[in-house]
Amino acid sequence: MPGNIMLHLMLHDDWEIYGDGTGDPVSLMFDPARRILDICDKYQAKYTFFAEIGQQLNMLNAPGRKWTKYADTWEKVLQNAVARGHDVQLHFHPQWIGAKLKNGRWKLDVSKWNTAKVDEALLDEWIGRGAAYLRDLLQKVDSEYELLSFRAGGWMCQPSTGLYNILKKHGIVCDVSVMKGRYKRFADGGSIDFRDAFSRFDPWEVNPDNFALEKRGSGIWELPVYTETSRLPHPVYLLSKSFSPLHYYRIFKKRKIQRGGGQYSPKVVVSEKYKDYYGSFGYMHYRHLVNFVRVVQRQNQPGEKNRHLIFLTHSKSFLDFDNFDQLLCCLSQDKEINFSRTRDYIRKYYVKN
Repeated sequence: MPGNIMLHLMLHDDWEIYGDGTGDPVSLMFDPARRILDICDKYQAKYTFFAEIGQQLNMLNAPGRKWTKYADTWEKVLQNAVARGHDVQLHFHPQWIGAKLKNGRWKLDVSKWNTAKVDEALLDEWIGRGAAYLRDLLQKVDSEYELLSFRAGGWMCQPSTGLYNILKKHGIVCDVSVMKGRYKRFADGGSIDFRDAFSRFDPWEVNPDNFALEKRGSGIWELPVYTETSRLPHPVYLLSKSFSPLHYYRIFKKRKIQRGGGQYSPKVVVSEKYKDYYGSFGYMHYRHLVNFVRVVQRQNQPGEKNRHLIFLTHSKSFLDFDNFDQLLCCLSQDKEINFSRTRDYIRKYYVKN
C-alpha cells in the first residue's frame, strides 16, 4: 500500500441550485443526488451533503404548490440519504436573506453575498434557524444524527469573528471553508485570502478572527479542503495529471450546454498568480483524483495514524457519473482508505466528550 496511515476520505457536495436563485431543483439537485447515492451504496462509500439552508427556508415559506413540492422533495431526499447511512451538514449563502419571488423567479440580495459582511444578529438568526431545522428533520430518521460542521457560501468566512461566535452558540464545532492557496479580492471590498492558511492537510483550532490561522483552545476546528497550486492553465493542468483528453473534451461539451448561474458575486479585481485546484469529483478524471489521494497518504508524520482528505463537488455541476463509479471502484480496494461520514470523523477526533 502507498501509505501507512488510515485516510478518512470525505465526499462533500454543496447541495444547491445556482447562486443567483435560478435553476431547477429536480435536475440540479434531486435527480443527481439519487444517482450519486446509488453509486456510493454500491461501494459502501459514505457521502455528505452540505445542504444550502437559505434556499430551503425560503422555499418552505413561498406561496404556490410548486415551491411546496420542491421543499417537500428536498426534505425527503435528505432524510432518505441519512436513513441509508449518509450525512448532511450545513451550508449557507447569505444572499438568500430577504430573497423575494418576482414573476416566479427568485431575486436574491447580492449585497449580502459576503458572509463576513452580514450583520451578526441577522446571520445568527438564519444559521440558528437552519441548524435547528436540519436537526429536527434528520433526527426523525436517525436519533443519533448530529450537526457538527458548516461551510460558508463562496468560502467567504473572513473576517471570522461573528461567524465564530455563531458557530459556538449553535453547537457547530468545525468549519470546512478553507482551501490553502485560494486568494481573491472583490470589487465590493470582500476577499478570500487563504494563502497563509495553517495547513494544506492537517486540521487546526481556528483563530476566532481568521479561520485560516491557528489558535489552540478556541474550540472550533478547521478541516481544510486539500488543494494543489499551479501556474498551468486549467486544461493543461488537468491533462498533465491525467492524460485523458477525450474525457475532458466530453466534459467541455457538457459544460457548454449547461444553463443558469447568472451573475451573483462581486467582480474579482485581484487573484493569486497560482491557481488552486481541489478534488472536484463531479468532473475531474478519476486517475487525477487517485493521485490526490496518494499525495495525501504520503504526508504522514511520525506516530500519526489518521489523516483526512475532502473531495468537493456540487450536484448541480456533476458531469460524469461513470467516472465517479470508477473512482469509488478503485479506491474501495485500498484497505487504508475509509469513506467517512463527516460527522463521524469530527465526533471521533475533535469533539470533547
